Amino acid sequence: MRTRLILSVSLCAVIALSACSSESSLPDLSGMGEITVISREEGSGTRDEFENIIGTGAKGTDNIALSTAEVSEIISDDINAVGYTAYNTAELNENVKAVDINGIAVTEENISSGKYPLCRNYYLAYSGELSAAETDFLAYVMSAGQAVSDDECVAVKKSSSFLSDKSLGNIKICGSTSMASLIEKMAEDYRSYNPNVVIEITATDSSDGLNSAIRGECNIAMSSRELADYENELLTKKAVARDGIAVIVNSENPVSNLSKEQIKQIYDNNTGKWSDLK
Repeated sequence: MRTRLILSVSLCAVIALSACSSESSLPDLSGMGEITVISREEGSGTRDEFENIIGTGAKGTDNIALSTAEVSEIISDDINAVGYTAYNTAELNENVKAVDINGIAVTEENISSGKYPLCRNYYLAYSGELSAAETDFLAYVMSAGQAVSDDECVAVKKSSSFLSDKSLGNIKICGSTSMASLIEKMAEDYRSYNPNVVIEITATDSSDGLNSAIRGECNIAMSSRELADYENELLTKKAVARDGIAVIVNSENPVSNLSKEQIKQIYDNNTGKWSDLK
């Protein structure tokens, strides 16, 4: 898996590890200003999973970003900003960094083991019976395609050999922007096994993709969140990869570690300035 994030490591002594994992000892934040809270748009699977895991309604949101790139762009220009993004698509630069959560860094190893607190599955979901082409592609995803999952984020199983049946057809896939890069790379690799299938991928958001699959407007939906009860009743889903949600701040922000409780405090609008964070 390629390293995309510049991660700050919390220096917790071994004896104090349990304390470091449950709360964050904050540095001097007296020079910081009002916290600018960034959320993703409604319908974003990353937003839904972030809010579910943190337990927040995000009433403290100041700005809505429509993409991972926009989250990074806003934070890059605002020393007081905080936001979140999918680990596998995080577009960080020298002006943006990911913080540890409960003393645990967002890394492939910590996502795979489940130690990182903000983990979620990536799903492909469909309605009804699969066509021959769709069956062949999903068979690839769950076998040889897992090598692509492991490169882009974290695979859900070991990759294995795949023999295509050379089916013919077109497949329309739509949904999560966080998953789009992964599925595009899978589709490209799949063509080396079966050039007879044309795959069209449209990135919108998880909810839009799932609704489109239910309505029959696309063949397969990409979802970076858990499906709602009614969606589970109407669709069949397969977990195809695992990812983490990175909490990011400006690189000039002295904070390197936040607890889940502190993130909730920020997003619940219970904090004004960074220096007020408890």
